[in-house]
Amino acid sequence: MPPKTDIGAPGTPRPPPRPAAPRPARPLPPASAFLPMFPSDLAARGWKDVDVLIVTGDAYVDHPSFGGAVIGRVLEAQGYRVGLIAQPDWRSVADVARLGKPRLLVGITSGAMDSMVNHYTAHKRRRSDDAYTPGAAAGKRPDRATAVYARLCRQAFGPTTPIVIGGIEASLRRIAHYDYWDDKVLPSVLIPSGADLLVYGQGEKPILEIARRLAMGEDPCGLVDVPGTAVAVAHRELAMLDGRPRGVLELPSFEEVVADRRRFAEFSRLYHLEHNEANARVMVQRHGTGKAERLVVVNEPMPSPTTEELDRIAELPYVREAHPAYGGAHIPALEQIRWSIQILRGCAAGCAFCCITEHQGRDVASRSEASVLRELGELARKDNFRGTVTDLGGATANMWGMRCTDERAHAACKRLSCVFPSVCQFFSVDHGPLIDLYEKARKVKGVKHLFVGSGVRYDLAQADQRNGDRYLKALVQNHVSGQLKVAPEHVCEPVLRTMKKPGVESFEKLRKDFERYSAEAGKEQYLVPYFISSHPGSTLEEAVQLMEYLQKNHWKPQQVQDFMPTPMTLASDMYWSGYHPFTMKPIHVVRDMEEKRMQKALIRWGDPDNAPLIEQALRKTGRLQPGQRMGGGMRPAREGHRPPWARRGAGGFGGAGGAAGGGARPGPGVGPGVGPGGRPGGRPGGPGGRPSGGGKPGGGRPGGTPRGK
Repeated sequence: MPPKTDIGAPGTPRPPPRPAAPRPARPLPPASAFLPMFPSDLAARGWKDVDVLIVTGDAYVDHPSFGGAVIGRVLEAQGYRVGLIAQPDWRSVADVARLGKPRLLVGITSGAMDSMVNHYTAHKRRRSDDAYTPGAAAGKRPDRATAVYARLCRQAFGPTTPIVIGGIEASLRRIAHYDYWDDKVLPSVLIPSGADLLVYGQGEKPILEIARRLAMGEDPCGLVDVPGTAVAVAHRELAMLDGRPRGVLELPSFEEVVADRRRFAEFSRLYHLEHNEANARVMVQRHGTGKAERLVVVNEPMPSPTTEELDRIAELPYVREAHPAYGGAHIPALEQIRWSIQILRGCAAGCAFCCITEHQGRDVASRSEASVLRELGELARKDNFRGTVTDLGGATANMWGMRCTDERAHAACKRLSCVFPSVCQFFSVDHGPLIDLYEKARKVKGVKHLFVGSGVRYDLAQADQRNGDRYLKALVQNHVSGQLKVAPEHVCEPVLRTMKKPGVESFEKLRKDFERYSAEAGKEQYLVPYFISSHPGSTLEEAVQLMEYLQKNHWKPQQVQDFMPTPMTLASDMYWSGYHPFTMKPIHVVRDMEEKRMQKALIRWGDPDNAPLIEQALRKTGRLQPGQRMGGGMRPAREGHRPPWARRGAGGFGGAGGAAGGGARPGPGVGPGVGPGGRPGGRPGGPGGRPSGGGKPGGGRPGGTPRGK
């Protein structure tokens, strides 16, 4: 047979294709554009020392989704000289001491994730990567990094240097808490760290107040009343509690909640009612006895940033790149959020498994439209921008601009959620302004695609009688990158109530709307639902019912959120105590790893390797009788017939196909997740991942995983 030829060149063989020219490496920004990291940086600025030293467990990425950078830039904007030490060697003091002793304070964060979530899976297996480290290398931060760094800095700088801990790890360990990895109740992180102060929640305003008072010469021992902070004192008199306008709530002591799980559940109920900055009391919890006694004092929350404050924070001179010391190495967390924009913080949903309320608060703080469009314009003018914005969102993408509309109601409110069991009558759910923002953002010069990668709370859109349908239509037809990731989490009503999630009928309505709007736009798009296995309240029976729902709809999820208890969440407190703190009724929790594996396998029913676990679960729930085997379509196999999963290469059980994209990795989210907030906690895959145990990282459950709300 003659060789193939090109049309227009008869008889001439096609020449081999030329290799593509390598893309030139993008020049690294100069070190002078970043906060000082090395003594040479101080010398270049003519500084002998710094006012504030920040120590972080993340690589130094100067971006508004990385909390260490945000806090540093906020302090710098107020005239303080700030240095930053990223991922120091914790085996000696040399790394943390290389910029010298700071004049005012050391600020410490484990990074955008709790270090234990960063290091371990829900099955307590060690992870092999770290999205916040160059090259995704594991092992660049210690377990329980906050306490380790604090003790290291105390050793380096002595007893008189104020040490302030903050970020997601410190924030969620500010009082006694259940620790999944040690499987016991641990004291406030103030105790093992020896820190002078702890900043919880969004850290910009508290750290500025602390720095201001220290700069004026105030003794660190007097900083016991700053909102949004916690301290540990040896005597009650040192806490200066008398005359506090908010009043004081005495919590059960650390020893009490360690000894009695029911008492722990009662304690959980008490502190979960103290999240509203408008009426929260000062909480006091005794740790230890005799000479070892310490009183942990948690002051009322700092009010969330105003729109003007959030605009200023977002528009500080971030380089939006990693420090050149890394030589351009790939940092997965940066790549996930490089072309995303955070438009809000906080979440009014208060899901039981999610720590955003405990960390950022229930009040939603939103940036102005003008500020968002300015940042989008700056992004679009960058040389390496290719026209695609990966996310315009936050903890919950469609809560932008939503707030309580009644000041008197807000001042008295003790609700854990503004949207569950129903949307509060005082909570604004108007999506009209967000639709307008999307439309204006699409018209910014250089923007070709504008996607929403953060989670969407679809029940909020359904509650908006005026603009909810318009919002969903605009979202589906203009801002979905082929897959819309949402998180119904479960389908059984008792489990959904425990989670504080809307009923399955709300999800079914979204499905129909999504299909209709996609068809109208002539687009082939897919809805990718996420579910949690082994959540408190989910028995094996309900896990099987969830599998049956997935089979009915031909969904074969490839990724599952296996419940991981993280400190201070309501679900974690249920897991440890065995009680629902707000009903004090016993609740089913999955502590047995074999049942955890079964519940996870039931959701991933399309994987043949999971068949033995699924068969075991079906036997336990009475769906398979002794001697019966599982056949195609979940029917008993014929006698002597090998079940499909026993034949390698067979494709699952019952129901062909599956939703396209069912195994897609969660997309990016936004928000720092450290100090100032963001979507805290979670597993890498888009900083902003879910903070429930195991979602995707920080910058948004960023929390966030990021998974939908």
